[in-house]
Amino acid sequence: MDTIFSILFYCKNVLLHLHDAIVGNSSQMLVTAVVIIVLTGLIGGLMAKKLKQPLILGYILAGVFVGIAYKASFGESANGAIDSMANIGVALLLFSMGLEFSKDDIRPIYKIAVWGSLAQVLFTLIAGAGIAYILSKTIGLFTTGTSMLLFGVAFVSTSTAVILKTLTSNGQMGTLSSKVMIGMSIVQDLTVIPLMLIVSKLSNFSEGVMSAVEPLILGAVFMFVIMTAGARYLPKLLEFVLTFNSRELFLLAVICLSLGIGFISEAMQVSFSFGAFLAGIALSDSSYGKKALSEMIPVRDFFAMLFFVSIGMMLDFQYLSANFLLVMLLVVLTSMSRTVFLSAVTWFSGYRNVIPVAMFFGMVATSEIAFIVIQVVQTEGLISADVYSLILCVVVCSMILGPAVDNLTSPVYRMLSKTILKKCHVSDVVLPLPDLHNHVIIAGGDATARSIAKLMTSLRQQYIIIESDHRAFQAARSEKLVCMFGDPQHEIILSAAGIERAKLVLAASSAFVDNLATVKCARELRPDIPVVTCAESKDEVDILFANQIFEVVQPEFESALEMTRLALLRLQVPAVAIQNYMDTVRFEHYRPFFESRIEYGTVSRMRSLAGMLELYWMELDDSCFAVNKTIAQSNIRVVSGVSIVGVIRDGNMIMNPAPELKLLSGDLVAGIGTREQKIAFEHVMRSGKDDTTIPLPPVGTPIPV
Repeated sequence: MDTIFSILFYCKNVLLHLHDAIVGNSSQMLVTAVVIIVLTGLIGGLMAKKLKQPLILGYILAGVFVGIAYKASFGESANGAIDSMANIGVALLLFSMGLEFSKDDIRPIYKIAVWGSLAQVLFTLIAGAGIAYILSKTIGLFTTGTSMLLFGVAFVSTSTAVILKTLTSNGQMGTLSSKVMIGMSIVQDLTVIPLMLIVSKLSNFSEGVMSAVEPLILGAVFMFVIMTAGARYLPKLLEFVLTFNSRELFLLAVICLSLGIGFISEAMQVSFSFGAFLAGIALSDSSYGKKALSEMIPVRDFFAMLFFVSIGMMLDFQYLSANFLLVMLLVVLTSMSRTVFLSAVTWFSGYRNVIPVAMFFGMVATSEIAFIVIQVVQTEGLISADVYSLILCVVVCSMILGPAVDNLTSPVYRMLSKTILKKCHVSDVVLPLPDLHNHVIIAGGDATARSIAKLMTSLRQQYIIIESDHRAFQAARSEKLVCMFGDPQHEIILSAAGIERAKLVLAASSAFVDNLATVKCARELRPDIPVVTCAESKDEVDILFANQIFEVVQPEFESALEMTRLALLRLQVPAVAIQNYMDTVRFEHYRPFFESRIEYGTVSRMRSLAGMLELYWMELDDSCFAVNKTIAQSNIRVVSGVSIVGVIRDGNMIMNPAPELKLLSGDLVAGIGTREQKIAFEHVMRSGKDDTTIPLPPVGTPIPV
């Protein structure tokens, strides 16, 4: 603690020097706030990465730490600049999250996403108001029914930004559980501001019906116009900007749209940030919306950092330390008022396996929109400064704890799957065929998995694909491939795929962490199961070797080898020399792989032989001596060393033609042999003579085209 206070004291002195230099200059204050927030975000992010924690956690904690010294140096004058940064940050963050929303993604789960979320919002609103009522009776914190309801409104929604960041860092984007979580959080977000408007205007009925109803009508009209006319005409504005063929102008146009619509929403008595959020949703399903999202990703990440560092700096640390137990209690109660209901409603709606568990542990972080709510209602005098500080502390602490609590999902699910869930009907898993045996389990891989499955089908090898990405699962089903939906990192899914009867596990996901987790789970169930997987870096290969996994494909390495081979062929390097070089490089790279099983080295040499015996096509004409002769009469094999392995005649392919086949003018003849043999083949065929004494061109002579 002494060390921490020493660091804070030092930071305070540095900031005091800055304050002395810029006192009285409000614009300089804003610049200083930006510089400090960016530096704080960088330091917090680096520390989070070093400790292998989510970046959001580093941003918020660094913001809290620096905020203590910042406020001590600048006093109340610091709050305005930080508020401005937080408002801009949350507006653009919500705009980008709106762009990521897709009606196509939510359509398959709309019943649970819409009706389940609305039921949960109502439950949480009542539960939150009940908690506030208890606090009013015990410590007198809330004085009006409106403030109690607004307390509930602040906690009805889960942080979509925290969910996205956590799922992305854990490599779980695209799974059914991720789609349900994001879909429900988006619907929650859409309810918050209308709820806030309704609750905050209840007190206006004493001044007349119109004074209470007017803001609600304006808000409803604004939302309707943006979601209808906006969805139609906003993409046209972006289309016009794209005619100038400038990425910079397009990005500026996107930001202007988000902030401009936010400004209009503010004038319509709707939140600035909520207007930007609606603008993102209006653009989301257009092709220009997807381009806007791709351009906004770096900007979104910057403003996400800006927002999370800002709210960390805004946290009243003195209030938190004085009311720590109360804040932690409210974090648990407000989070569980969402997560318990969401977990139950997904279970009873037929979403089983990991989804209810993910709802319970993954929806802890309260939404960033809560920050908008408390800012608006405090400005209108509907909540006190103490209530503002309390809600802000609860929101920030839930965001800090959210990613850590989410990490409990997998271990808790594994424990439950061995006990309670093992006895439950698995409703969202397509079970394999009952006679599946000696098959290949293809875990993940999306399009790669489907390509492998088609090759397995052509070889009459039984297989089953396990897909955790619902869209990839649907694509595999549409192609009539044998597949099941589930997470291959869980024992119950691998057991359902028949791992006890399988011949091989092929972990084909693009994410190394997913492949490693799948392999470890498979080896726990069946230690002797052979595994083939892929890795990018040497470190990843070393990790796999340490786990006794030697069947490893390295896509980047293989791609580099193949490009080098093609380049050397173009440079007229003899095929034998190229293949010998390729063999040496590949053998040294995969030495542990080849030394573990001798047959793999044999397969590699067979592939090398195939590389040296290159196929060559030639069209015959009347000048070729072999025309109107059989393959045996032309004596091509003896003369040049090339074997005729195929003939295309009148669009039909004759594979492995018999020696008695007569060659005709216009035939396309496929010969196989080394590069030197092909040169001889070309020379002999074009010479028009059947003579083995014809002098051949020197080795390395380019093949005539």
